[in-house]
Amino acid sequence: MGDFQQFVADVTMRLSAMSKGELYVVGDGLDRDSLWLTFLESFPAGTNPRFRERTEYDCSTCRGFIKNFGNVVEIDDGQVRSVWSGVSAADPVFSVVAAAMDEFVATLPLSGLFRSTEAQYGAKVTRSLRDGQVEVWHHLHGPVAKRHRTQDVGAARGEFDAAVQVFQRGLAELTPAALDTVADLIDDNALYRGTEHLRAVTEFRYLRNQWTQAADQRAFVFAYATNPAARFRNTVIGTLVQDLSAGVDLEQAVRSFESKVAPQNYRRPRALITPAMVKAAMKTIDELGLEESLQRRFARLSDVSVTNVLWVDNDTQARMKDGLEGLLMQAATTTSSARLRDAKPEEVPVVTFMKDILPGAATVDLYVANSHEPHFVSLTTGRHPGAPRLFTWDNDFGWSYNGNVTDSIKERVKRAGGNVTGKLRVSLSWFNHDDLDLHVFEPGGDHIWWKNKLDKLDVDMNAGGRFTRQPVENVTWAGKVPDGEYRIEVNQFNQREGTQTGFVIETESNGRLEHYSYERAVGQKQTVEVGRMTVEREVITAFRPGEAMKAGRAGQELWGITTEQFVPVSTVMYSPNYFDDNEVGHRHYFFVLKGCVNDQPTRGIYNEFLRGDLQPHRKVFEVLGDRTKCEPSEDQLSGLGFSSTVRNSVVAKVKTTGGRRRLISIQF
Repeated sequence: MGDFQQFVADVTMRLSAMSKGELYVVGDGLDRDSLWLTFLESFPAGTNPRFRERTEYDCSTCRGFIKNFGNVVEIDDGQVRSVWSGVSAADPVFSVVAAAMDEFVATLPLSGLFRSTEAQYGAKVTRSLRDGQVEVWHHLHGPVAKRHRTQDVGAARGEFDAAVQVFQRGLAELTPAALDTVADLIDDNALYRGTEHLRAVTEFRYLRNQWTQAADQRAFVFAYATNPAARFRNTVIGTLVQDLSAGVDLEQAVRSFESKVAPQNYRRPRALITPAMVKAAMKTIDELGLEESLQRRFARLSDVSVTNVLWVDNDTQARMKDGLEGLLMQAATTTSSARLRDAKPEEVPVVTFMKDILPGAATVDLYVANSHEPHFVSLTTGRHPGAPRLFTWDNDFGWSYNGNVTDSIKERVKRAGGNVTGKLRVSLSWFNHDDLDLHVFEPGGDHIWWKNKLDKLDVDMNAGGRFTRQPVENVTWAGKVPDGEYRIEVNQFNQREGTQTGFVIETESNGRLEHYSYERAVGQKQTVEVGRMTVEREVITAFRPGEAMKAGRAGQELWGITTEQFVPVSTVMYSPNYFDDNEVGHRHYFFVLKGCVNDQPTRGIYNEFLRGDLQPHRKVFEVLGDRTKCEPSEDQLSGLGFSSTVRNSVVAKVKTTGGRRRLISIQF
């Protein structure tokens, strides 16, 4: 016979050691009944004296202990171990019993948390009187640790079951790629209040990595279900990872997250792209051999073929790439000279100017007004001649307007669907992801803004949906334009960034463009008084800028040029999409100015330029364009540019080869 009392002591000691940590249960009620039968039937043959009228092994006290503690387990270093593990290993009888019990428990699945209302199961001894003698019976017994006792067992187990489900779903549904993306956004400070959630993301990502390597994944889930990181899926940052894991567009998912954390002061320094998007784009770039093509610089005159220059002045001819042979400008005209009078310039369509006037010009000077600030443009090209092309036309040249845009404010309004053909127009342009709002108060008291558009506000950007760094808002009067005083304001509805701040207001009436700039950051909910304009007979007759507004009238230094005066032109050319035999998109006319030097890093890559097979990677190229800017250089080609699709004008002073002087308003 084995030593039952020692077996009891070993089981009690094992239970006490386990109770220092969390305890769980396996199986269900039927399994607990089977566990009792396993106990009775596990004794080696001849060692369980069932022929006796009573034994110490099959009493109700021991049965109570086994039914309540027999299926209790701990999770130790990822392994599920029962109360019977390693008990009485040296005893010839009870080592067999313990091993049988441990083996049976190991076949049962983890089912929940161990909790009880009782302080103890079983009893150390009981006594009975038989034939006048007191008999002492030893039993299996053990206390329920205080940490495992509760008055509401169902609630405690239910709460744990819910935690297991949340953790399990998070582990199964939240992808490593989505977790990496959110961690990258936080590291790059591209997620509003992201640093507050970095620890949660990091801890859950660590747990998920451990879970994938666990030998018993369900045991891992149970062991960490009460860890705060286990509820990650149901946290606000967890919902962002959920969306990304489910394939929701990155910017849409981030906007949903932002709406939950109320980003009144949100600032994002870069566009949002995922590692997967980068890998896909880089795979395409590698396959097409475009890595060298991404390296851009300002273009020089020596880069441009003579066949792509419409006119060049004498001082510049020697620097041309292919010499002067074949230049139409060599054809001289003989016209009588005339004085340049103060009379109104003669209006000439740009096509006529290029065809009939420019070939006979000896010198050309443009009157660069402050209103031309958005028209300052630079020509760019690749650092590696002969590298594969990036753009839809068959050369490596591109261009960039002031403010790192591809077109003027008017063209941006037009591209956004705004009306630029009305009798009167007021447009707002800015350069980051902020949500600025344009407010116009008419003489009669009507307030035009995003809540009351009055069929005049037709563009409202960065309010929702996709964000852009080329946003505009536009108010156009296509019908009757009331006479009187108009008040214009700009309000910061949602400040998201602290870079590229400020804004520009553009007004247009009777074909005249004027610009007024605000060169400070607009604070959250701040309203800036742009100014008051007087309109008579549908024409702006006066504009009184607000105190902080900079009017486009007095000369200013822009790219080394002093505005509000004539500046010599060195070269005239079409935009690169019309070089050689290309006719891609709409044409721009570039007037390269002497001494014009863009002193700011300038984008050399725009998504609008990209060839078709690169369009699927637009978001990545948006970031590449921002991070691979052309560094300033002295011999760059910069000046004024005008789109063929936007009504505009510039005054040119032309001296012909025959000595005639003409004042011409070139009409675009």
